[in-house]
Amino acid sequence: MQAKEKDCENASNSSSQITVTKGTESLSHSFCRSYCFSGKVHSPLPFEIYPGSRGICAFAKTPYSLRGSVGVLVCKFDSSVLAIMFSNPFDYILYHIEFALEIFTMDNHLGRLCDVYSKMMRNKSYSASTLFQRASADSEHETLEVSKGNIRVRAKMSNSERAIMKVQIDDVDPPPYSKNA
Repeated sequence: MQAKEKDCENASNSSSQITVTKGTESLSHSFCRSYCFSGKVHSPLPFEIYPGSRGICAFAKTPYSLRGSVGVLVCKFDSSVLAIMFSNPFDYILYHIEFALEIFTMDNHLGRLCDVYSKMMRNKSYSASTLFQRASADSEHETLEVSKGNIRVRAKMSNSERAIMKVQIDDVDPPPYSKNA
């Protein structure tokens, strides 16, 4: 196991690890920022994620607190902005483990990240939406998928004290050329 993958193990309970795998060569990774509503960054995402590689970051609850690891990770890729929301609460009776994906082509997610987090927690996921999806990681491993243009982002999150989220960024093949279109 790589050292980065052990970060979540070394973090306290109610931690969240996010692995971002970039399977596309068409996007250039500009930067990532994070905001913790509750908890702290235990290990940040690397500066760059190259095509065919992955970046791992970990978030942990604040020691001796009664709150979990909750926040948002925002990554800018060329003209697209990807927001990844995670919520691994301290109290599983009152709250559920939740996660969300949102993709934009505008820079509206590059301002105050606490506003981005609040918006993603308030919004309801619509099954027909290709830009925003949110789910609870209760008993089954829900897969979220958002897309914009030729980019598709998928995510899964485990349902445990040390939750692990896997995020995959891929190209979507353009539709075949048709003279009738």
